[in-house]
Amino acid sequence: MRFGLAITLLVLSGVLLILGIGQRTFLAGPDEIVYSYAGVEADGDYAVLDAPELEAVPGDVELVIEGENAFAARGAAIDVEAWVSAFPHATLRADSGGARLVSEDPVAADPETAEDAQGADPRGSDLWRSEQVGPGRMPVTLEQNESIIVATGAGTGVSLAWAQDRRTPWAGPLLAAGALFAIAGLVLYLLAVDHDRRGLGPRRGRRGPLLGLRNMFGRRRRTRSGSAASSARSGNGARAGRRALPVLGIGLALALTGCSPSYWPDFSAEEAATDAPTGTGETTTAAPVPVTPEQLDRIVGEIVAAAGTADDELDAKLLEARFTGDALAQRSANYEIRESVDSYDAPPRLTDEALDYELVQSTEGWPRTAFVTVESLTPAGTEEDEDGSEDGGGSEAVRADAVQESIASPSLALVMTQETPHSNYLVSRVIALRGGITMPTAAPAEEGTALLADDLQTLLLPPGEVGGAYARILAGETDTEEAALFDLTDDTIIEKSGAAWVASAEDAADEDDQDVRYSVKTAQAETPNVSLSTGTGGALVTTTVIEERVERAGEGWKPKAVGAVSALSGLEGQQDRIVSEVAHQLLFYVPSNTGDQRIQLLGYTTELVGARK
Repeated sequence: MRFGLAITLLVLSGVLLILGIGQRTFLAGPDEIVYSYAGVEADGDYAVLDAPELEAVPGDVELVIEGENAFAARGAAIDVEAWVSAFPHATLRADSGGARLVSEDPVAADPETAEDAQGADPRGSDLWRSEQVGPGRMPVTLEQNESIIVATGAGTGVSLAWAQDRRTPWAGPLLAAGALFAIAGLVLYLLAVDHDRRGLGPRRGRRGPLLGLRNMFGRRRRTRSGSAASSARSGNGARAGRRALPVLGIGLALALTGCSPSYWPDFSAEEAATDAPTGTGETTTAAPVPVTPEQLDRIVGEIVAAAGTADDELDAKLLEARFTGDALAQRSANYEIRESVDSYDAPPRLTDEALDYELVQSTEGWPRTAFVTVESLTPAGTEEDEDGSEDGGGSEAVRADAVQESIASPSLALVMTQETPHSNYLVSRVIALRGGITMPTAAPAEEGTALLADDLQTLLLPPGEVGGAYARILAGETDTEEAALFDLTDDTIIEKSGAAWVASAEDAADEDDQDVRYSVKTAQAETPNVSLSTGTGGALVTTTVIEERVERAGEGWKPKAVGAVSALSGLEGQQDRIVSEVAHQLLFYVPSNTGDQRIQLLGYTTELVGARK
């Protein structure tokens, strides 16, 4: 019975030890499971992977792309679909039965967008939240509303690789149990042997544990001294055997505690899963915010880099990748003037230091608009005269008088628009914020905002009429009911431009005894207004007012084209008529028509952008 129980325990220990070792060797699975896509060239230029396909196999997944033209990117599902719709493409699905990626029916290019998207390159698109250019492995973790776009042209390869969990939480318990059963079986076996051997030796004078084993291995001594020595050695051997068992147990414990944590179950993960809050199941029908904060930071960084390079080289062509409209016209004219007039002030340099005031339009379609504020740097070598005028001499100094406030490094507001999925965000206006103003309270950027129509009637003045109304005030209509809607306190543009410029120029001409006739025409520019809700009832309205300053010859005097006017028009010397075109990019806060607030000018950028006869 004792032998049978001991052998059973030893056999069981062997099975447990083999299973424990097998967990780490021949029973262990592969390091990763790979699904590859075979039809790379047959199904179009691009392929799309949706979030559910990444859950076909448990484990952290990486996208593996191969080939010289390999490319992959992660983005919102609606953005990925909008981009690839202009090209032949396929949707990939993970086929668990075949352990591969297969494509659904290939989709032909949408003829409505294909023509405009010709030559479009997905690399560097503002739509993507992350991307991989060139061969490599791209870790991917997708939200349910995200997808992956992959280039599948000739010579490319696409695979999904799921890293498998190499933890063997039962290896430790199996090895420990096997060791314990082995010790127990060995002890029982020794006890069984001892019981059988007790009757083989002399019974008198011999006592103590394991008497049978001592009889088996002890030597007989015929002499008294020999018997005494033998008894002493037997006693020492018994004590050594008893000491060996605790040492063996301690050694086993140390060996087991030295195992890697991956050998043992991790109950903390289950506790964490139990403690994790569960969703409410509520869904929102609001349009999503199309760019994440990280995307917005990257976009602003690329805009700043483009502007910095163009500012250094005075090359407006370098701006075209990121600037358009009035912002492009302002800097282009400034570069052209500075190539001829060294003393002409450079525009403030953009930086990527955000001011945490951002409005992003919530939408699933295009165009898309964003409003961000950043710090600026004073251009190297910029010097301001006391009166803010450029060095031109004569009436030129009056005509091109700078109305910008004397702020060394003003905060700048950037108005950006993405027209189509295949274009990037372009800056349409760069507006310097006025010193001392407080921006109106606005909804957080991550909540998004609405792009408002020009004819919205809930504001103090419809957005589409703000620029025209301000243009009339600038021309001198300051006593009208329309003008009363604006807070004109310390308005530098009204004080120095428009009708104020005419009065100042006439006074200067009278002092110099020059018979030159001045007039001004103002109008809202044809470039589109951009109006964004602040989320608190008001709106930020950006618009542009064009001011044409006209000088005509009088009796005995003619206006002279010099400096900036000559640089833009090519005119030199005295002329019968000179028209200087000044663009005022304006940022207004237009409150709701239910309160007692007035329209406030938050910022402006003024630049001489053209001249002619």
